[in-house]
Amino acid sequence: MVKTLRIMLEYRCYPVWLYDEDGNIVDTLLPEELRDDSELDSKFDDLQARYDALYVDNAHEFDYVGFKDEADKEAFLRDWQNALMDLREKTQGRYVIIDEIQKAFP
Repeated sequence: MVKTLRIMLEYRCYPVWLYDEDGNIVDTLLPEELRDDSELDSKFDDLQARYDALYVDNAHEFDYVGFKDEADKEAFLRDWQNALMDLREKTQGRYVIIDEIQKAFP
């Protein structure tokens, strides 16, 4: 049975979601065999921090403010694709990988 990695952005959640063979969420971390890969983990941590920064979250307000400009958005999407490509390469087909980035930024 093949497990699934769903790569998606949710405010303050690690962007790699691991599902078991039955479609149940197991964890929101890298798969066990990649947890020591600090470079890959750092890429996803950085992307999550940049995504979280797109929101105002304080005692008075929670609101999406977005990227400062189109170049910032394009750099984020490039880095996202780079991290996803690295993940695909390192998992070598052991997982079905679903990229949900297009839903966040159509």
